[in-house]
Amino acid sequence: MARDYRTVSADDFTAAEGLADWRVEGAQATTTFATGDFVTGLRLVNEIGRLAEEADHHPDLTLRYPEVEVWLGTHDTGTVTDADVALAQAITAAARAILG
Repeated sequence: MARDYRTVSADDFTAAEGLADWRVEGAQATTTFATGDFVTGLRLVNEIGRLAEEADHHPDLTLRYPEVEVWLGTHDTGTVTDADVALAQAITAAARAILG
């Protein structure tokens, strides 16, 4: 069964709690987390993977020294949706916990 998604505007996305450091570019939202080193970046990527599996909603990730770039968009709708907001909030909380 297909999920119900609610499309959100760029302004609504970045106004959501904890998402001020994200930006919406076209049909995706993106942010970059400064991890300081590769091992910390890998730890963050692994946690994002766990959160994505739990949500059944999967971002695109780029891990490189010394940062992790995250891209979120809902493939089924070709837009940014409430599912992206929820996952972005979870990712941001995880990054804060890992990065301090």
